[in-house]
Amino acid sequence: MTTPLERLFDQLRRFDRHVVAADGQRAAASVIVVAAIVFVPMFSAWQVTRAAGGAAAPLAVAATVGPSPSEPVFSVRRIARTTAIEAQVATARTRLSVLSAKLPPDACLVVRTESRDVVRTRAQRPLIPASNMKLLVAATALDVLGADYRFETRLLGNHTGATIIGNLWLVGGGDPVLTTRAYPATQINPPVAPTYLDALADGLLASGITTITGSVVGDESRYDDERYVPTWGDGIRAIEAGPLGALMVDDGILVGEPLKPANPAISAATAFTRLLRARGINVIGSPRSAIAPVATTEIARLISAPLAAILSDLLGNSDNNVAELLLKEIGLARQQTPTRVAGLRVVADVLEARGIPVDGLVLADGSGLDDANRVTCQTLVSLLDAYGADSPLGAGLALAGATGTLREAFTPGPASRRVRAKTGTLRVAKALSGFFPVADIRGGGVVTFSLVLNGAGVSNQSEYRPLWNELMEALSAFSDQPTEQSLLPRS
Repeated sequence: MTTPLERLFDQLRRFDRHVVAADGQRAAASVIVVAAIVFVPMFSAWQVTRAAGGAAAPLAVAATVGPSPSEPVFSVRRIARTTAIEAQVATARTRLSVLSAKLPPDACLVVRTESRDVVRTRAQRPLIPASNMKLLVAATALDVLGADYRFETRLLGNHTGATIIGNLWLVGGGDPVLTTRAYPATQINPPVAPTYLDALADGLLASGITTITGSVVGDESRYDDERYVPTWGDGIRAIEAGPLGALMVDDGILVGEPLKPANPAISAATAFTRLLRARGINVIGSPRSAIAPVATTEIARLISAPLAAILSDLLGNSDNNVAELLLKEIGLARQQTPTRVAGLRVVADVLEARGIPVDGLVLADGSGLDDANRVTCQTLVSLLDAYGADSPLGAGLALAGATGTLREAFTPGPASRRVRAKTGTLRVAKALSGFFPVADIRGGGVVTFSLVLNGAGVSNQSEYRPLWNELMEALSAFSDQPTEQSLLPRS
């Protein structure tokens, strides 16, 4: 004996076949009426069974835009799928609407799952993204350079037996994580994928070299000589980032010394001279910088980890120097111009080529330290969705309660060791964009989100932490019930 619901679905199937041959306008009107008649009772019935109804509408919900339909316009399966998805997000949507009402005027929030925006609050308002700018750089680097791209630092010189005759040239290849082994212990967030300069010194010693009759000379000619973004204030220069160059070791710091040298190539040459002397290699001259002669012989080269690994430093640790050097490498690779400005042009080109919205986009630097940058939550969510949680970009994000800038965040709570996201902090900006895995959604879904706050005081923990926590609680409310299959008639 068939149930009333099964009889209804049987009628719908017959109606579906009728629609194909029916008059276009009459058929369209019939579809709308019947869809409303079916959808509302199905959703309401499911809500009643959970004893949970009356979900409030969010502040703003975008119309669903998905891929071209592969099923008839009116389809039992399509109605069941839409009903299931809407029911799964109902509680989360209610909570997100409450959160949206608490946001400051200069804030945006977008939450998306299965290509549907669950909530859109001022989604297209351009705001200061702080370090969420690094997401744009990471995405562009993946497209332009590739996940397997590696940086190379070379040693050049002329040697006879155990002696380097004249200078030993340390030629920078733009490696943004070139590091001495002594440096990571001095950092709160040490490099995740460092390229240890010590390995070059070890190799030189192993080759039998005992004396360098000249100097260690740093060559940084791969990039331009813009040390700082011109609009950065004094509170940023040499503290948050820079001085920049194609040959930077330990972020330009000389371990044990209070101030950074003005020229990172000289700093690198000094660090390498120290490493050689510590191994008993006699370096006669003092460290300096210059451009290596073309005919100089290569002695050795040091190869970095792949870009995919370095993204953990860029995104997870939010390393500003990594962002700025990658921007110059992107400009060199795509426009043969190793500058910040060329890199930013490439970023804009890549976003447009990907179909990522760029309305209101303003690009000033790669690190997000400049408060002239402007990005929308719509852009950030679309970018994250374009690459996905399982991409190198997704893997490079900090893990809540475990790594990078989220090491101490969201513990305890539903986001702990679950959410991967990019943070952003300036005096007048706080941002959080990333992925919230929801294993229950259609067998393993992901919610993509972006929350950007602007205004005085938003970077104070007392201001942003309650909003962050409420966002995580809302995202944890996504459900796996009802399933699409459970709403289809039994055969």
